Amino acid sequence: MTEIELKAHVKDRAGLEERLNQIAAFKMQVLRDDTYYGLTKESRCKIRVRRETLLTGGGEEKKTLLTYKRKEMRTLPDGSSSEVNDEKESEILDADVLEAFLKDSGFLVTLKKQKDVKDWELSVKKEDFLKDAGIDQDLTATFELCNVPPLGDFLEIEILSPVDTPRVVEALQKKLHELLALVGIGEDQIENRYYSELLRAREAYAVV
Repeated sequence: MTEIELKAHVKDRAGLEERLNQIAAFKMQVLRDDTYYGLTKESRCKIRVRRETLLTGGGEEKKTLLTYKRKEMRTLPDGSSSEVNDEKESEILDADVLEAFLKDSGFLVTLKKQKDVKDWELSVKKEDFLKDAGIDQDLTATFELCNVPPLGDFLEIEILSPVDTPRVVEALQKKLHELLALVGIGEDQIENRYYSELLRAREAYAVV
């Protein structure tokens, strides 16, 4: 699957939550504790161990995910841009075993990140924007309202596509920008830098 994603700063969290509840279905709140490993601190090739705590009405559910992403920032003809990622992910039972192996094999902890996330989902109808573009199924747009210490609040909108042709990716990128406008966030609030870049700019949170 190809992940097409847009990220923007949030100025009015309460107002945004109200708009999301009006247009999309709330799914869950989840706490994510991410640790990134690479062969060097500057390496763009790294893997992520994510420990998740899903908060439900009846308590907590925990799981651990191993993720590898090939990241790319693509720009549309109008100058707007979004992330297009080839994401590989698998649930694992015991992260401690894997992390011990990584450290003994020379991998370094390059970054740690925490996210408090609320998720909403919205069905994206193929006939609305993907006529003759190679998609024969409806897709789902996920809205993630994230608090990332110490950076503040962000909205991430992502769509997973089974097709990664340029035409489909461009159509989905345009859809993300439409959805951003739908929830009342301006193009000037889009953040094209990765969280890792933003966090490393904060010396107190960089792994040294």
